[in-house]
Amino acid sequence: MKSSSKQETKTVIKAIFAWEDEKEEKWLEEMAANGWRLEKVYPYVYTFRRCAPEKIVYRLDYMASTEKNYKEYLTLFKDAGWELLASFAGWHYFRINAQNGNVPEIYNSDRAKAKKYRRLFFTALTLFLLLLNPLLQMIDRTIHAENLLLRLAFDGFFWLFILFAIYGIIRIWLKIRKLESKHLE
Repeated sequence: MKSSSKQETKTVIKAIFAWEDEKEEKWLEEMAANGWRLEKVYPYVYTFRRCAPEKIVYRLDYMASTEKNYKEYLTLFKDAGWELLASFAGWHYFRINAQNGNVPEIYNSDRAKAKKYRRLFFTALTLFLLLLNPLLQMIDRTIHAENLLLRLAFDGFFWLFILFAIYGIIRIWLKIRKLESKHLE
């Protein structure tokens, strides 16, 4: 964690993954309750500004900016009182002040929430499939490297990356299944 000398801002590096967005929302709400309001966010890097402790609700949503109804999507949130704080790689960070302890939700059902994860799933799967061939070619090229240690390091890194990507895709799929099974109950 980095912070300025006056502690007016601080940067936190924290690994939270796509299937843990609800955990991330709760953590951001706790930070606001402790007097740290989120100002900027990048993958795994959060910048906070000191503020009076406040009850802020954060919600994360996934929608590619290339979707045909993207402008309507942002307008819908704005009209409902949500402030768009940051966007990157399809993820949108929204916040709103909680009023009278009421926590507004951006999805009215588990089925609707599952659609968010479906969008994420198909994007992740597409990226994985597009990158798989080049990654496997790089692994194949390292087989011919003379330096055994270098070859093992590269191969290990690429296989870990591939396995983690598969793990992430499976976790997202399981989240979809869980939400959809709640809908059927």
